[in-house]
Amino acid sequence: MLARTSTRASTARARARSSRSSNAGARAPGERAARRHRARTRASNDPAATTATARERARCYGCGVGVQTRSNDVAGYVDVATYERKATHGQWDMMLCARCAKLSNGAYVNAVEGQGGVKASPGLITPKELRDQLKPIREKKALVVKVVDATDFHGSFLKKVRDVVGGNPIVLVVTKIDLLGNAVDHDALERWVAKEAETRRLTLAGIALVSSRRGSGMREAVLQMMRERNGRDVYVIGAANVGKSSFIRAAMEELRSAGNYFAPTKRLPVASAMPGTTLGVIPLKAFEGKGVLFDTPGVFLHHRLNSLLSAEDLSEMKLGSSLKKFVPPTPECAEPPGFASFKGYSLYWGSFVRVDVLECPPNVTFGFFGPKSTRVSLMKTADVPETISGQEEAALRLVQEIDFLPPMHVDGPLVDLSVSGLGGWIRVEKTSGRGDGPIRAHIYGIRGLEVFARDVMPTA
Repeated sequence: MLARTSTRASTARARARSSRSSNAGARAPGERAARRHRARTRASNDPAATTATARERARCYGCGVGVQTRSNDVAGYVDVATYERKATHGQWDMMLCARCAKLSNGAYVNAVEGQGGVKASPGLITPKELRDQLKPIREKKALVVKVVDATDFHGSFLKKVRDVVGGNPIVLVVTKIDLLGNAVDHDALERWVAKEAETRRLTLAGIALVSSRRGSGMREAVLQMMRERNGRDVYVIGAANVGKSSFIRAAMEELRSAGNYFAPTKRLPVASAMPGTTLGVIPLKAFEGKGVLFDTPGVFLHHRLNSLLSAEDLSEMKLGSSLKKFVPPTPECAEPPGFASFKGYSLYWGSFVRVDVLECPPNVTFGFFGPKSTRVSLMKTADVPETISGQEEAALRLVQEIDFLPPMHVDGPLVDLSVSGLGGWIRVEKTSGRGDGPIRAHIYGIRGLEVFARDVMPTA
């Protein structure tokens, strides 16, 4: 009897211990949550931790770079008073950095290493850092809007874009078509664009020709984007300074006019004439349902003139204006009269490009389509000054050669020589079928510049 009583007592004590252990286990998650809360409270009372967290969250809505209050000559700078005022109200996405404010007012403020030959220095962002921000796109299911500059199609067309975006569908948006003039045949231009994309073996979900400034073509572009995205995120990519942010601003306006009141109208990405305006990925809640539209940093292509020029040169040249055509008169010393030829002459386009004409039949002209600020001058090739010792760095270098025999008794445009990053091209054209013969020319440019020989773009 005593043994049975002892056994029952032991069993009761064991059950009590088990119950206490079970209750302790049940309370454990709550205790862990409390510990996490206390840790967060301690962190929130730590000024250093609070500042670090805020700095990570705060981004300039104009360029996407992280906000900072330390260096007023570095991108992302916001004065302390503004920062504290915005931080007090949790307005982390409502800050515009000082650089973006200047860019919005027409200033040219560089923030990228290598732009115009600028060397590495604290605060400058490298082209690689900008491009690396595009890497996640490849792993996502998204629609890609690839933006190309109509005035610099070949120079701004990203090569190997599939390495960046993977198998995601691409809508190709050709911007700045208003700069080509009013006589452009849009259907012919779209066929030309499709052929160029096919040459690069790039399959497209659609093509849109737009003017972000005038709004022409924007409705069709937005409809294509909405039709192709199927609820997915949209990434707008392209070379630096092709007009991505301008396109996004125009797209938001078009979405609002179509009744999508989710599209923002304030605190949009800043658009400017300075390459490298956008420095970080900028998310925009632009759609009624799920999905986000992302503005992305422009890819720096070092063969483009606008990447080779300093901010001061860019400000002086004012690239991005409407193209003007200039056809220099043929030399008047030709023999016999009426058979003038550019053979033996050099044509200067500003101080960046020179065309030496080695062979050229009569009635072949060289038309220069470019910003009105760029001037064309003519001199005999024999009189072109040689490079002076010590000026080799600024000397023009051979960047392209053309050597072909045009069809006999045929007149009209023959070939375009597109100057990368200038926003323009040189058109070689026969004004009549008379005077057949080969055309040979050497094209020189500043260090790093590329000139593309291409099929004639269907413009006036």
